[in-house]
Amino acid sequence: MYWLLWCSEGLAALKREVRKVGSDKEESIDEHYTLKEDTDGSQLYSCKTCSNVFKKRDFFKQHYRHVHLKQRPKLRGCYYCNEKVAAHVRAQHLEKVHGVPAPSCGACGKKFAYPFQVLRHQKTYHMGEKKFVCDICDKSFASRGNLSQHQVKHTTGRPFKCDYCDEAFKWKKHLRRHMMTHMNLK
Repeated sequence: MYWLLWCSEGLAALKREVRKVGSDKEESIDEHYTLKEDTDGSQLYSCKTCSNVFKKRDFFKQHYRHVHLKQRPKLRGCYYCNEKVAAHVRAQHLEKVHGVPAPSCGACGKKFAYPFQVLRHQKTYHMGEKKFVCDICDKSFASRGNLSQHQVKHTTGRPFKCDYCDEAFKWKKHLRRHMMTHMNLK
């Protein structure tokens, strides 16, 4: 009994440590690519590890996490066969392999991996339900994440500071865009 309790506590601590290390790597992901300019003037993200090139930073992040850090999406077993599939391709797998139609929106036909996602989509996009309200300006949002992002506008803090000058920003993406000016990329 005590051994089981000790193992579960140890496992929880190990998971926290892995998450912490993963978040440290997430913050320093900018060190693992170099910016290049495409022929049309757009930016390209070149992986320093394998030299693959990506048009968007998010595509590079996904590549780096999955390929180099081996942080692959969580796979779940299919109800009908032993194949393990990621959540975002679950609906496609069920339709293609087993002929089971994916849960889809009756209004627009968009397909989802799980039925609860259809309901959430319909409430948000087709019925306009916005149940998360800002305490300061009474603006309403469809998700808690959108509300949190909005509430940053009402704060005076600017936690993202430039290493080269004294400028500070409320959002990390604005600091990233500002850093481009220091690198003569914009």
